[in-house]
Amino acid sequence: MLELRNITKTYNPGTLTEMCLFQDLTMTVEQGEFVSIVGSNGSGKTSLLNIICGSIPVEQGQVLVAGEDITKMEEYKRYQRIGRVYQNPAMGTCPHLTLFENMSLADHKGKSFGLSPGVNRHRLRVYQEQLSLLGLGLENKLDVLVGTLSGGQRQAVALLMATMTPLDFLILDEHTAALDPKTAESIMILTDQMVRRKKLTAIMVTHNLRYAVEYGNRLVMMNQGKIILDLKEDEKRKGSVEDILHIFNEISIECGN
Repeated sequence: MLELRNITKTYNPGTLTEMCLFQDLTMTVEQGEFVSIVGSNGSGKTSLLNIICGSIPVEQGQVLVAGEDITKMEEYKRYQRIGRVYQNPAMGTCPHLTLFENMSLADHKGKSFGLSPGVNRHRLRVYQEQLSLLGLGLENKLDVLVGTLSGGQRQAVALLMATMTPLDFLILDEHTAALDPKTAESIMILTDQMVRRKKLTAIMVTHNLRYAVEYGNRLVMMNQGKIILDLKEDEKRKGSVEDILHIFNEISIECGN
């Protein structure tokens, strides 16, 4: 379980551009939830993810995982138990390494390499089996440089790599935004299958309202650093894209957009 308790975050404190984004923000994500977060630009979606991952500090409040306070924990240590897939497919993989080498790096996440080889040919069959689940034929391209793959293939690989080791939760940071509609749809289907198969706790930021409605079991809408809508289970299932869009448009008008 993830808990954000009374989080306060101010950007550029003490300057003319000082902005308090979060003021006593509190949010809980239960184990096994798949949360979709929507909101306009500047609503705090990405800042929320960065606070969870430790990319930016907070002035007040706590971040807790399974009851453990990780507020002061370094970012690299948090990523030992957090998987993150970014908007840019290039950020989740190493383009100048082969697919086999990328898989090996992900397989060793959080472990000590020492002076042992970074790749283990005995794991080849395991990687092939995992890649075959993507349905992209990548199990036969383990010696291909990842930089030569398409954006959709790289994002699928990044998703797989992010979930190869045990996780507290998976962070999906607009991970379909840079893809064409058909590829984005395929990645969302893969995402949903992977979350269900591995029983992951996932938090997805997206600008695609349909994805937010159709995928996951909880929908959160943010505006100006506040949670203004939180639909769970049955409430979410009763909602529609039109309902969410109506609320979104009303807020945009109120904010002068």
